[in-house]
Amino acid sequence: MKNFPLWADTVFAFLSLLLFGFCLLRFSLPAGGAFAIALVAAAGGATLLHLFLRRRSRKRGRNERERDEIRQLSLHLALDTPAHNADLLAESLNALHGEENEGTYTKICDNTLRRGEETAFLNFRFEPLTADELCPILRETGHKTVYASDFTQEARSLAEAFGVTLRDAEQVYELVHESGHMPQTLLAPPRHKLTFREKLSARLHKKYWRGYALSGSMLLLFSLVTVFPLYYVIAGGLLLAFAAFVRFFGKEEK
Repeated sequence: MKNFPLWADTVFAFLSLLLFGFCLLRFSLPAGGAFAIALVAAAGGATLLHLFLRRRSRKRGRNERERDEIRQLSLHLALDTPAHNADLLAESLNALHGEENEGTYTKICDNTLRRGEETAFLNFRFEPLTADELCPILRETGHKTVYASDFTQEARSLAEAFGVTLRDAEQVYELVHESGHMPQTLLAPPRHKLTFREKLSARLHKKYWRGYALSGSMLLLFSLVTVFPLYYVIAGGLLLAFAAFVRFFGKEEK
């Protein structure tokens, strides 16, 4: 189900609010009244959370994993040689446009591909391509396409004025991914040893929310039978709140 995670989050929030509200209100109200008020409050809170999460999920164009893959591919192209980048783009373009019967893209130098009257220029690096660097390409004849990690706003305006097509890192990722030519091993700097702060940050991954939620729920349930319930209510409530924070705002698993 496409919306299963959204509904799972809603049910989790409803049950957590219901349990916490009942355990908190039972000290001052009869059990029936405390349960009724907690039920209404939990339903209202879960509804508001559901609407908020649904709106946020619709605004999110890409998930974190795909954006990370785009960054990794952009870094790989900037670190790799121009000749390898040209081979990768030529293979990807020919795989996607092989049925158009308009010829194939051929590498004429390390940073240029050509197919008929169409020429593709490659310039992958860490910095965005500027308008000054785009000017020599404008003097070329035929239809021109420029592939780069990013472009400055001036370069985009200049390309639009002269009818030059620009393809940035996101569009290059779509091209390589759809053609099935994504490199198996991406170039990247060596991994450094994690610090204590980074190890602590790793505990905020979404996959850990169930453990925090289970611990908080058990503490709240123990508060119903223990002699000193206040400690269990506070500790269980904090754990449930932390579980909700990790579930909704924690890092995605890579």
